Amino acid sequence: DHLYGRFFPEVDTLGAVAVSAQPVSPDLGTTFGRIHSDTATMRQLEPLRRYIARPPDQALILTLAAHDLPFVTQRLMMLDSIYFAPVEWSGTMPMMNWASTAKQVRWILRDPATGRENTAVDWRFKRGSFVKIRLVNERRAFHGMQHPIHLHGQRFLVLAVNGVPKHNLVWKDTVLVPAGSVVDILLDASNPGRWMLHCHIAEHLSAGMMTHFTVE
Repeated sequence: DHLYGRFFPEVDTLGAVAVSAQPVSPDLGTTFGRIHSDTATMRQLEPLRRYIARPPDQALILTLAAHDLPFVTQRLMMLDSIYFAPVEWSGTMPMMNWASTAKQVRWILRDPATGRENTAVDWRFKRGSFVKIRLVNERRAFHGMQHPIHLHGQRFLVLAVNGVPKHNLVWKDTVLVPAGSVVDILLDASNPGRWMLHCHIAEHLSAGMMTHFTVE
């Protein structure tokens, strides 16, 4: 609770680890004596590193709009804006979730080039092209939160986070964008069709945080 400077400890038990005096069989310790690498995949990805220094082809602003919230809730949230945890590991606003619906809180993916939002965004990419997309999780939002952004039907590389290049390139279909962060991804537009892009937090998705793009 940043408004009152109070901390609420939480304990989550995800599992238990048993330590035994008996030797482990089989002993896998020697397996990690040498770092393994997939040289074929590394050669495939090497030419794509040039996109790290290129400007983005598209961008999305991750933000939200809120209105008609209970008076006390809205006022307190306006005051509680000094710090947003980059990633909230547990729900920090249960009262707001209980008191609001998608009619009052709308999570947004906004194209800064056109001003279009969510399903009004209409991106079209040529099959076989690589598209650099910048995801900007707006720090000035009414309540900044992390967003796991998921793309259907395609794969992408995370090129940079907050301007710092990622040297270990890995194909993904989801990337976590912490509050106040900027993530550059490189979309491999290889699968034709109309595909969905959305936040994978269910409450955000149901409150509008999704769009689509077409590969043709």
